[in-house]
Amino acid sequence: MADRFYFTIHPGDLIRERILDGSHIMLVASAHWDDDRARFRIVRPPRDSAATISIDSGGFTAAKRWGRYPWTVEQYADFIHQESRDLPLDFCAIMDYACEREVDRGIYPTNLARIEATITNEIACRQAAPDLPWLPVLQGNTRDERGLDLFLRAKDGLLPLEYAGIGSICGRTPSEAQAVIRFYGENLPGLTFHAFGLHVQALDDDPTFWLIRSWDSYGWTWGRGQKDMDRPAECLRLPGERYTAYTRRLAEYYWRNTIAPRLHAPRQMVLGNGALP
Repeated sequence: MADRFYFTIHPGDLIRERILDGSHIMLVASAHWDDDRARFRIVRPPRDSAATISIDSGGFTAAKRWGRYPWTVEQYADFIHQESRDLPLDFCAIMDYACEREVDRGIYPTNLARIEATITNEIACRQAAPDLPWLPVLQGNTRDERGLDLFLRAKDGLLPLEYAGIGSICGRTPSEAQAVIRFYGENLPGLTFHAFGLHVQALDDDPTFWLIRSWDSYGWTWGRGQKDMDRPAECLRLPGERYTAYTRRLAEYYWRNTIAPRLHAPRQMVLGNGALP
């Protein structure tokens, strides 16, 4: 069941006063990469500022900006070790290649190539740092591509056994996301999933809710970046309000109005593959 939400946090928001007490946060490696110095900028969340952290590679951004990852798996593993020094690390996603239609395809032009590169990177990540809690990321855009990913993983002995990330789901409508998640529920019975950037309304469907263990979103900050659009009064910055206080208030508003109601809503029990009994 979906019982853990991660606030995706930009490096500039890794300030104690902007992080909700007891929350779970996600860092994205691509946001920490310094092009000029060809290394990661280490900006750690303060000790005890959150309950746990998770780390994503930022594959969509990497493809959009660079075509491929500009860092090595060794640099990525070192970044994860350093960022998780002061807080418990739930998982770190392998360096996957997104397969959405909009993704830059200058280097890996086909989704088959992107799926194969993702699997190759997973092997390399596990070899570089076997001590880290690597999360496999399942890829593909169409149902057939996702099935091919599972076939290739089975051939290499890389089918996940308990917990896996679902990639290329960010930006999909709730019904589209639900269809993807149910596909994995049918083909990987017994697993639960992390849905990267999942549209929160997808969780209003009970079978989807029971298949998802966790999800993340940067949507809690949307109020800051849409100054010219109509927004609820609670999302407006008050006169004289400090930016840090405003950011924290947006996080509280998002948790109270968007996340908590879905975590605590009454649910119908479903079968292990997400089907209603």
